[in-house]
Amino acid sequence: MDGSLGRAMDLSRVRAVEDANLNGFPSEMQAVDRAWLVRLSPGNPARRVNSLNVLDPADDADTQTRLTRAQALFAAHDVPFHLRWTPLTPPALVAHVDAAGWPRVGETDVWVRDIDPVAERPQDPAGLAARIEAVDLDAWIAAFGAIGGTRPEAVTPVALDRLRAALSRVAVSLVCLRARVPSGEIAGVAVAVADGDLLGIYDLAVAPAARRTGLGSRLVAECLAQGRGQGCRTAWLQVTRENAPARALYARLGFVPAYSYHYRHPPADAAPT
Repeated sequence: MDGSLGRAMDLSRVRAVEDANLNGFPSEMQAVDRAWLVRLSPGNPARRVNSLNVLDPADDADTQTRLTRAQALFAAHDVPFHLRWTPLTPPALVAHVDAAGWPRVGETDVWVRDIDPVAERPQDPAGLAARIEAVDLDAWIAAFGAIGGTRPEAVTPVALDRLRAALSRVAVSLVCLRARVPSGEIAGVAVAVADGDLLGIYDLAVAPAARRTGLGSRLVAECLAQGRGQGCRTAWLQVTRENAPARALYARLGFVPAYSYHYRHPPADAAPT
């Protein structure tokens, strides 16, 4: 059990961030079994909307039966099964999948920082002169695709349609930002979700020609300003272990690790357990 980061945040606050994550990136379907939540989005490769999430470490009754039932739901919708481990996952469930030899993938950290009461406006040291503006979801999707998104597979026509569909289901406040240079070309994008006192920053992408200009910092600062205006006091985001450039950026901006998560899945030759 990876608890080194989990101890950095009280479990009640971990639960608040996890709830905000569910609100900020809804799945197409879900099934609730007390604190066990199945999230399903058939056809979408993202594990965050295709995983079993357990939101109470004490909810460990009938572990094997409930796990088998959850796996059957994934199989019925032809979705690969993943268990999302967080500090809220019951130890009995972790022990069960450990004993079955389930590998772990997708090592990710959740980082947080306070939102300062006074707006921060980073300088534009490279003279990019990009203008950051709030736009609607369709304009944001178009901009995200135009700069290549966060990775090539995220900007295929099918992937963009699925991303639009997922973000269109957000019931709380969606913040879509686009940065354009004076010529009109898209230089970067960011999307965040304001939910109570929490601001979740999701996809942040900068066009190749605009990287290392400080634009990423400016986009994050604008997300914080937008959240501040909506009453948010804490910002959080998710960053994978291997994404060194993003981790360096977020550290410079005052974010610190709070807890970690990863995914567990049955071995390829294993039957549902």
